[in-house]
Amino acid sequence: MSLPTTSATTLANCKKYLNIAANDTSKDELLELLIDATTNAAETYLGRYIVARQISQEPYDCTNSKSKYLQLKQYPVTTLTAVLEDGETVNTAALTVDNSNGIIKRKIFWKGAVLVTYTAGIASSTANVPKNLQLAIWQWVSFLLNTQGAQGIDSETLGDYSVNYLEQNPIPPVVANLLEGYKRIDL
Repeated sequence: MSLPTTSATTLANCKKYLNIAANDTSKDELLELLIDATTNAAETYLGRYIVARQISQEPYDCTNSKSKYLQLKQYPVTTLTAVLEDGETVNTAALTVDNSNGIIKRKIFWKGAVLVTYTAGIASSTANVPKNLQLAIWQWVSFLLNTQGAQGIDSETLGDYSVNYLEQNPIPPVVANLLEGYKRIDL
């Protein structure tokens, strides 16, 4: 996931969720940072882009391939722009593309070094991000705001004995549950 992140929600919507007045700008910079960071972390967890962007010359090694199918790393696919196979342009009109699952099918086996340029993502823009994905970001931002300074620490005391634990799961369970249905599935 190396392309710049496009936020999965707007600052205004996040502030509404957090019950922060629209004219209160005291935390805007922090909120924007957290929205971007949680969007990036969510995309890493999902293995997919939330907001569509162009992927340029994504490489596939089909040297020993015995397949007519090629599964792209990102989906759903909005547009298939170009395919090169060993430096030669492949006629994209002759390919069948399962946009929902990011699978390209052709009549003959893929061979050699294949480079694919395409646009893909769960939503076409921030405005079209599914509400449950936006809710995941809002809840994650809220969690981070509420645990500032004590993040992931839990303590237990019994008499004079005290022990602290660091939480091992970096994603709050409620957030992970909202994201789960969007995780990348490989064939």
